[in-house]
Amino acid sequence: MDNNSAVPVYFCIPDLTGFTKFITSTDAEFSQKVIPNILNKIISSNNLEMNVAEIEGDAIFFYRTGRLPAISKVAKQCKAIIDSFFQVIESYKKTDPENYEKYLSHNELGIKIIIHFGHITRTKIKGRTKLFGEDVILVHKLLKNTIKEPNYILLTDKYLETLKDKKVVSKWFNWKNLKRGADKYEHFGVTKYSYIAIGDCENINKKEPLLPKN
Repeated sequence: MDNNSAVPVYFCIPDLTGFTKFITSTDAEFSQKVIPNILNKIISSNNLEMNVAEIEGDAIFFYRTGRLPAISKVAKQCKAIIDSFFQVIESYKKTDPENYEKYLSHNELGIKIIIHFGHITRTKIKGRTKLFGEDVILVHKLLKNTIKEPNYILLTDKYLETLKDKKVVSKWFNWKNLKRGADKYEHFGVTKYSYIAIGDCENINKKEPLLPKN
């Protein structure tokens, strides 16, 4: 059954950085354990009760319709995703120290999270709900950007424009460390965003930094 009415939607896509190199340069048996463990752990951290539209190899396409979640909850969700990622990586120190040292100890894998707001239409194909719309395409294009950081959170301007009080961004995403970025995509033109390295996000939880200090 088709539903052609566009509905507003919150997008959240955690994506593994360094994935292709990791898969092609790592023992196949080990990589086939690590990647599913990470993705399963991230899905289990879904405190916002988001829908999973797709699991896309190295990324999870989360979305949520209805009322936009408060930015405090978005920040805490980001932290839960990030912590889940690093918990899995760290677990291999004990369970498989040899492969950890060889394939994970030098930050071979990282994580980025794309946060966006837009609109979708939904339709059923073979019993599965599929999402359509310009914003579905754009949020995937944003996975390929010019940010050099291996671990970061990206907040599109379309998402930030939904926030009535910009001060809350400063509180939860450390505004002074947010950097501006923009990329040009075919058919979409220039898309502007803000982003922050995960290591600069300590005030998401002031008691526990997101990244361990060296």
